[in-house]
Amino acid sequence: MKKLSIEWKHFDKDGATCKRCSQTGDNLNAVIKKLKDEYALKELEIEFQETKLPDSRMAESNQILIDGILLENLIPNTTTGVNYCDSCSDLIDDPKGCNCRTVNQGKNVYEEIPTNLVKQAIMNRLSNIADNNVNERKKMNIQVIGSGCPTCKKLYEITQKAVAEMNMVNNVEYISGESGIQKIIELGAMSSPLLIVNGKIAMEGFNPDIEEIKQAIISGTTKTEKVKCSCGGNCQ
Repeated sequence: MKKLSIEWKHFDKDGATCKRCSQTGDNLNAVIKKLKDEYALKELEIEFQETKLPDSRMAESNQILIDGILLENLIPNTTTGVNYCDSCSDLIDDPKGCNCRTVNQGKNVYEEIPTNLVKQAIMNRLSNIADNNVNERKKMNIQVIGSGCPTCKKLYEITQKAVAEMNMVNNVEYISGESGIQKIIELGAMSSPLLIVNGKIAMEGFNPDIEEIKQAIISGTTKTEKVKCSCGGNCQ
């Protein structure tokens, strides 16, 4: 499951915040709700945190952090600035007034962070996570281990297809014969063939479902019912 942490920081005075922060909060919540609906079937978990700040930390007010990264750092050609804020000035009751953060993109200066920038930052972060996951998958060591019987070979063929469909460039190593049997014994497996990911058993026994094989590769485990290979499970 993909996990995303989103933190919204804003000035708070006795339960009240300024108008620009309040609007940013509304925009952020609207985007989060929409994304949760869109990703309901894609297993996206969003952890939201609201951090209320005292006036001594006013410089951090109206910040949005996604996985600890400031929103403006996730969007190209986006910077921050400050300008006078009537609303905050009223809240802190300071005759000198108060300057608050803005998010700037090109000629546009946003006092309230709009929904399109919030969504763009989140989608850019999800894209970064996906790229990182692809890079991690490229480093995976994937093996199919068996005696060399037809069922073991079939798992090897399905695993190769699964890897190709996942756009992974990994080669799947097939270990069979006496070497395969010895490896099964060393791993202490009770049935075969085995799908091994990074040296650990991801699936024990034959499973023809390519989607479950993909999930086993990603997560390293599978809860599917084991089916012994055509040699009667006597590989080991």
